[in-house]
Amino acid sequence: MKILIVSGFLGAGKTTFIKSLSKHTGREIAILENEYGEVGVDGDVLQEGSTGSIGKVNIWELTEGCICCSTKGDFAASVLTIANTVDPEYLVVEPTGVGMLSNIIANLQQIEYERITLLAPLTIVDGQSFYSNLREYPEIYKDQIREARTVFVSKLENASLEERQKIRQDIEALHPAGQVVVEHYSGMDKAAWLALLERGYDGSHLEAKPESDELPDTFSISGVSIKSPEMLLLLLERLIRGGLGGVVRAKGCVKAGGEWLRFDVVDGRYTISGAEPASEGKAVFIGTKIRRQAIRRYFSQKQGRPRIGAKPSGKYTSVTGWK
Repeated sequence: MKILIVSGFLGAGKTTFIKSLSKHTGREIAILENEYGEVGVDGDVLQEGSTGSIGKVNIWELTEGCICCSTKGDFAASVLTIANTVDPEYLVVEPTGVGMLSNIIANLQQIEYERITLLAPLTIVDGQSFYSNLREYPEIYKDQIREARTVFVSKLENASLEERQKIRQDIEALHPAGQVVVEHYSGMDKAAWLALLERGYDGSHLEAKPESDELPDTFSISGVSIKSPEMLLLLLERLIRGGLGGVVRAKGCVKAGGEWLRFDVVDGRYTISGAEPASEGKAVFIGTKIRRQAIRRYFSQKQGRPRIGAKPSGKYTSVTGWK
């Protein structure tokens, strides 16, 4: 899991930037909001609908297809929880607007290991409020600029060339080694967006995980349940028809509604049978180009009753499906 911090003062436009990042890269991204205070405001902008929780980290589905996580508890523990349960390819951290970026970086560096990599952090600066914020909150504002590898200046669409150059020069004076972008990010091409997800904290280039039609990939989830037996049927039917990637093998044991079910997928067929209650639901999927987010939605997204016929009565003993 690669972690990209998108910092910025209150109202700078972090949420809008993150939604654009998700839209233009098309990569599997989770977003962790580290809110300040009792009420999370940005989550209302990012989320499309509440989808439950994993541990103490709240999870929401986003309009652009990724997910949103929010926590007011232990930050590092929340990141580890996401890495071990949601396991996205990328995690975008959106700190509170009044947080010290240096503190967030130090916190994440404590939990870096072979499966967690810190990318070069970004800061969004409100061009209209730059000077007033710098004057009123110098410690926080300077920290957010100095600790960023790239600073994007927002809300300068109507500014003159001279005004843009002046802000660029003043930001560069605070952080000579950083990159300052005063042109609006909406003009960036896909390669520029993807580059933000491929630059390590030390500036090195990180190769994206290659997609292969030959080498199998494994996707595992735990601590999950599914809304109903019908929803599990829908998942498996879509799975064997190739709608969720080239999954060649899958198995798991999950609570479906009020009962525990075990499923197995092999050679384009699936079976479902009753199971003894377990401490948590688990599932594993093996194949190529696995659509992880699409699979994950079956286990966490709040959905209406699927249209596959009448709800069966009693517990499952055995159900089989095939292509």
